[in-house]
Amino acid sequence: MLNFYNLYEFMNMISWYTEQKSREIAKSGVGSNIRSIKFTFPCNMSNRDETERIRLFGTGGKLLDALKRLMGNLRKLKKIELIDLMLDPQEAQYLLDGVCETCYLTLRTMILVNTTRVQYQILHVGIFLNLQVLIISPQNLGEDMVELLGYTKLEHLHIFQNRYTPSDFTIKSVSAKIWKNCHKNNAKLCVHLELQSNKDRQLIWQECAPVKSIIYDSPHIGIQTLHLMTAVELYQKSLCIYGHKNLPRFYRSKSFHERIDCTLLLLCRQCPFLKVLIITERISTATLLLIAFTARNLRYLHVRGNAVLKRCDWSQNPEWSDEFYIWLKMNSRSYEAVETEISQLIGYKWKMLTDKQFKSLNINVHNENIL
Repeated sequence: MLNFYNLYEFMNMISWYTEQKSREIAKSGVGSNIRSIKFTFPCNMSNRDETERIRLFGTGGKLLDALKRLMGNLRKLKKIELIDLMLDPQEAQYLLDGVCETCYLTLRTMILVNTTRVQYQILHVGIFLNLQVLIISPQNLGEDMVELLGYTKLEHLHIFQNRYTPSDFTIKSVSAKIWKNCHKNNAKLCVHLELQSNKDRQLIWQECAPVKSIIYDSPHIGIQTLHLMTAVELYQKSLCIYGHKNLPRFYRSKSFHERIDCTLLLLCRQCPFLKVLIITERISTATLLLIAFTARNLRYLHVRGNAVLKRCDWSQNPEWSDEFYIWLKMNSRSYEAVETEISQLIGYKWKMLTDKQFKSLNINVHNENIL
């Protein structure tokens, strides 16, 4: 593994080779065919025994200069991935200057996670005319930037939060008016909200954004009625994918009135375009049947088998016929019957997932068939 000094020397060496255009050494082709660059800065430098507070450090100085020099010299880049740089705004202001000059037509994917510690919009992203995928943290969004994205060909904007992203109390969302203008100018833009953390945190909502997917990846974040209702209120006309990944490590009651069955069914009723649903918490076999029956556009239902309770704890709804309620109760009595009925409703052989299968679950949110 390279230490900081060796990494600094390595990046400068590659840059030097690419800069020797008129010399014989340039014929070696070093760096001329690099299409992708990824740099992750280990911003968490706290000791393992330190439990009170994580101390975050940003990259900078000569290492940052070497990184900028290298990116500016790689003229065929199609993908740039910069993770947890934690820069000051003054440093972030010039981070992508070189890339803008050399790769404004070639770049297709840009990943900027926690470029700064504080809120500061990265306006450079609006320069890349053929950018298709942008993954960025919410503190690096801004109204001017979102306005610019409306005039690009960007297809997928991921607003990504991880454990180092500042809390929602310190970050301002982009206004609803700006999101409406952006979507009006770029109707193909799909926004994806993602949160990945080992701690209990919440998403930063973007009102009127064309949100197609909401994904939580955390063992400590479960479905909360208030937050799911917020998602329904804001994105019921656009939401296609909703789910919680990872195996839960928090208390989950078996009581029907304390579970999330009713909340999930409400999601299915209020979001007619929902096509993918990922469930990691306790839920009953009857609720699974109701979800598959209610969400008519649902194509993929991913459920942990170990979290499914074999029971029907729903009272008969006045809207349900006696025949329907008998069907619900009878087929809730066995996992095999549930899988058979849901297979018929969804249109393919459906199975509950083992914990191993669930942990390895990978959802392609760029799939045109589910957006």
